[in-house]
Amino acid sequence: MLAAFEANIILRIATAAVFTALLWLLFLQLARGQGKIFFAALAAGLLAVFAYSPLAQALAFVPLLGLLTWAAWRRRQAAGYQPAVARIEGGGVKRGLTPPEAAVLLGRPINITLTLLLFELLRKGILRQTNGEPFTVEVTEAFRAHGSALTAQERGERRRLAAQAINAALHAFEEPFLEIIESHPGVPVRALDLGVAVQPLVRYVAGRAGGYSLDETRVYYDLIIDRAPKEARSDGKLTFDRERIFNRNLGWVLLGADFVTVLDQPDYSYVPQWLRKQPVPLGNRTFARWVQAVYAELDGVVDERDVQLELGDENDAVTAALLGDIRRTTFYG
Repeated sequence: MLAAFEANIILRIATAAVFTALLWLLFLQLARGQGKIFFAALAAGLLAVFAYSPLAQALAFVPLLGLLTWAAWRRRQAAGYQPAVARIEGGGVKRGLTPPEAAVLLGRPINITLTLLLFELLRKGILRQTNGEPFTVEVTEAFRAHGSALTAQERGERRRLAAQAINAALHAFEEPFLEIIESHPGVPVRALDLGVAVQPLVRYVAGRAGGYSLDETRVYYDLIIDRAPKEARSDGKLTFDRERIFNRNLGWVLLGADFVTVLDQPDYSYVPQWLRKQPVPLGNRTFARWVQAVYAELDGVVDERDVQLELGDENDAVTAALLGDIRRTTFYG
């Protein structure tokens, strides 16, 4: 039989071609196409051996088929392995969060977080306040995208272009809120179903904070909140530039426990830019006192089910931690 194989040149050439193809397949599986020069040298050397030894050519299939079987088994094992879905916290501080994002990270009650998020959109000119009691906002004309036969993705792109035109940043977590508000014109914030946007917000923050230390990052933002009102003071007295400083630090000041006494001074009461440009009645309250009322007004606007995880869901570990903290502070004090 070996003699017949040795005498059949066409069969030997065809067999060598099949061997080379199988060897290339093995090479792709093990080396992922790296080292082609090595493969060419190896294949040429083996073909030279086959030309002088038909026995070696026939026997070479045994280890080759064994290696192919092992490589296929190894690939199936790798495919069956699912990497961990949980992104656990690591080390270091995550800087650069906005006040609403920091509120999520710190586990503040959701009514406070939502208020700060809406205030950020008002500050940037993306929303406009239309009423103080009850708190009501609307999407400004440049950011309206409904009624134009656009997909959700196209609406988001239009809003991002509008934000670029006014040098404002429109964050991904803000877009669901704009969708809800634009879909319900004239409806007070407390009557909007904002709960559907809470988990995307928390997941966004968790994605930014993942890989950092939650404890260290929380300490960092607690220090920012503690320092914010002090920036408007010099030797115990408010500086003349306090309005500019409050404009910049409003979200951080509002996260402080004593924000009313910080914003309301005997000789000064802070009013944000969006209310100075387009005033609305606040019920004969200062802005700081009105914010207290808004916090209370939005208390309970989000259902507990929107701030909890269902069993069986594949949830990021940081997301689970943040949602758990928010749920405790929002619904259980």
